[in-house]
Amino acid sequence: MGEEQFYQNTPLAAVLTNVKLRASWGKVGNGNLSNSYGSLSLYNSALYGSVPTWTFSQGGNPDLGWETSKQTNIGADLGLFNERIRFDITYYRNNVDGLILNVPQTPSKGIPGNAILMNVGSMYNRGFELGINASVLNAGKFTWNTNLNYTTNRNKVTALFGDGAEIVGTTSTSSETTNITRVGYSVGSLYGAKTDGVNPANGQRIFINGAGEKVQYSHAVASGQSRWTYLDGSPAAAISVSDYQLLGNALPTWYGGFNNTFRYGNFDLGINFTYSGGNYVMNGTKGTWRDQRFWNNTTEVLDRWTTEGQVTDIPRVVFGDLLSNGSSFPISENVEKADFLRLQSAGLGYTVPKQVFGKSGVSSVRVYTQVFNAFILTKYSGTDPEISSNGNTNTTPGVDKNSIPQGRTFTLGVNVGF
Repeated sequence: MGEEQFYQNTPLAAVLTNVKLRASWGKVGNGNLSNSYGSLSLYNSALYGSVPTWTFSQGGNPDLGWETSKQTNIGADLGLFNERIRFDITYYRNNVDGLILNVPQTPSKGIPGNAILMNVGSMYNRGFELGINASVLNAGKFTWNTNLNYTTNRNKVTALFGDGAEIVGTTSTSSETTNITRVGYSVGSLYGAKTDGVNPANGQRIFINGAGEKVQYSHAVASGQSRWTYLDGSPAAAISVSDYQLLGNALPTWYGGFNNTFRYGNFDLGINFTYSGGNYVMNGTKGTWRDQRFWNNTTEVLDRWTTEGQVTDIPRVVFGDLLSNGSSFPISENVEKADFLRLQSAGLGYTVPKQVFGKSGVSSVRVYTQVFNAFILTKYSGTDPEISSNGNTNTTPGVDKNSIPQGRTFTLGVNVGF
């Protein structure tokens, strides 16, 4: 038996029918701007009473330059069973210099949006991408094709302007610090006060200060006494931004999708799942729902501390207390894992046979119905772990404070071809 014949008769040759190795490296400039004129200070026309005037609409940065992205990709494409199954595997690394971010500015500067675009440093994204395309079943009138993609990503800031520089991001108000961009961590990491449950002895929320000490907060105290005390009752300094700590990565470390297309005769069914995880969300909505100012409350307040020795994560109710539950500033008690699996879309269609139309000039008719965002499986207690109150901003991701979730949509339609 010759060597070539032996190789063709091995199980591997029967399964693996195509192999393609690939590698690439490139260096490109990337504007990455939220608008086309980020380097310019802009003004809009306006009226002051009835007098035409100008208003300051954008703070420009004349030193703003392009990001430089150095990208490396190494991968392989594999075909199995005569291309019925195809694997795409890629390792990628993207080093970014001249990183462009919206850098917060002090409100006293009068800059619109209290932020300005700047080249602030460098970072990298690295990980693996896996894609699987398969013709799972082809049995006469019935076919099943599927596609699965899975991506891992690690984001890390490697340099910022100046030694010890950090970019602080806020939500709702300039005083509500929720995110921080710091060297050695991912962009826009969650940031806030660390807590350690509720003191069973008195129902007060326990915080961890910058020195690692436990202090408790009581909104109602006698005149002249401190609201902040150590667990032994002695006065303590109030928790402030200087005590804040990193509370979690706000960027997903893995994500992807799973798509399936089924056909039987003239019927077709498409099902599309998306998933993501490895990140955390600041559930600021939980803070407002537990707020103690006679606002709308969640039923969780029924589990509040009421009796000495009771173990619970809801502190005692004190009218006007907007701090203990994280309504006035972010706390670690409200940080939750954001892993989810979502049925992004599902659609069922029927294509009318062509012979029905005769010589009418109609070539095809397909009737279909679809649902978008049909359901989501997650342990996140908020409305939607994929929604941020700060939109798509790159320095304040992963904050949900009374955000509106993605809606569920049903459609019914007809496609007609002539």
